[in-house]
Amino acid sequence: MQLTEAYEQKLIKQIQAGNDDALVELCYFYRPLINSIKQKYFVRCYDSQDWDQDALIVCYQAAMSYEQGKGKFGSYFKTRLHNHARSLLRHDMAYRRRALAQATSLEAAMEKGIEQLHQKTTQLAEIPLSEKFTELFAQLSDLEIKTLLIVLGVWHQEEVLQKLQIEQVALVRARSRLMQKMRKTLL
Repeated sequence: MQLTEAYEQKLIKQIQAGNDDALVELCYFYRPLINSIKQKYFVRCYDSQDWDQDALIVCYQAAMSYEQGKGKFGSYFKTRLHNHARSLLRHDMAYRRRALAQATSLEAAMEKGIEQLHQKTTQLAEIPLSEKFTELFAQLSDLEIKTLLIVLGVWHQEEVLQKLQIEQVALVRARSRLMQKMRKTLL
């Protein structure tokens, strides 16, 4: 059976009524489109079954939101499926997942002949940390030291505001100066 526009509309109405068989049948007719998108986009750890399941979900969502007078369903479904694939790629290629993308399995490492995978990479500071802290504390004003004690949770902000009789803006500025000095000295 060939997919005609009238039969496609009938399947969409059945999907909107809750018929799961109509969804599977509609996806069957768009199998070439789904296969082309599978080949076009590579998402790490995504196999053919994942693509098929996602295509089924996107087809369902497209059928549920499709409005008959606004163009052909095929182009609407194609656009939604491409957008979904791009979203998967953006998620997979995100900066915080870069280490996962560059990871190598133990089996692949052994095949390549990489023997020692775990190496100690401890870097010693050029100057001992205690000397860096001493240098930092020498740069801090009295208000900045009190702000550091607030940040560390030793003192409460209200307590310092009452003792020094200052406004909260002064503490915010002192904290900003403190952070700048800490970055400059310790990093």
